[in-house]
Amino acid sequence: MDIIIDIRHPADIDANPLIAGDNEVMVLAFFNLEQSLSKLHPEQSYLLYCDKGLMSRIQAQLMREKGFIKVGVFKPKL
Repeated sequence: MDIIIDIRHPADIDANPLIAGDNEVMVLAFFNLEQSLSKLHPEQSYLLYCDKGLMSRIQAQLMREKGFIKVGVFKPKL
């Protein structure tokens, strides 16, 4: 199962919480993600979420460069 990482700023998360169904959601702001990668398992499947998708794509690429294989962008169903 995918783990969704909500990388939005904490204020944005408080104002508009992410509804992700049965998926596990981890809150890890984009500005802390790189420093926290050592706490994540590189073979786990992760989907990153931000409001517009741009920061998710940038951070997903960073994770791939750091050895994470199963990384994508989460797009919630509206």
